[in-house]
Amino acid sequence: MKFSRFILPVIAVGMLVFSSCDDNALRICFDADTTTPKVNQRVTFSASCSEGMEVYHWNFGDGVDSVTRTPTIQHTYTNAGYYNVRLHNTTEEIADFCSPNGDGRTASATIEVSE
Repeated sequence: MKFSRFILPVIAVGMLVFSSCDDNALRICFDADTTTPKVNQRVTFSASCSEGMEVYHWNFGDGVDSVTRTPTIQHTYTNAGYYNVRLHNTTEEIADFCSPNGDGRTASATIEVSE
């Protein structure tokens, strides 16, 4: 009897802690309209797939950072190369780890810019 009074609450708490990703309110992800632009071609990044974010902190991998309140931003690369673009979670909540291109705190993608 004591065993069941102990185990049932532990199982209930475990179900809450290990809930599915769909139950989490905060998710960070983004897409780019191209991942292989040419030098001086504008790239549009969209974080509309993210949920629960109010501020979007972008790092474009070329020394340029930008903070916006809208999920869409454009950026132009002036040199050829590979750039790791990151979108940072700036909220205090901990994001889930089910983001398609990130770890829950930062989403990233590689952009290959050619001449």
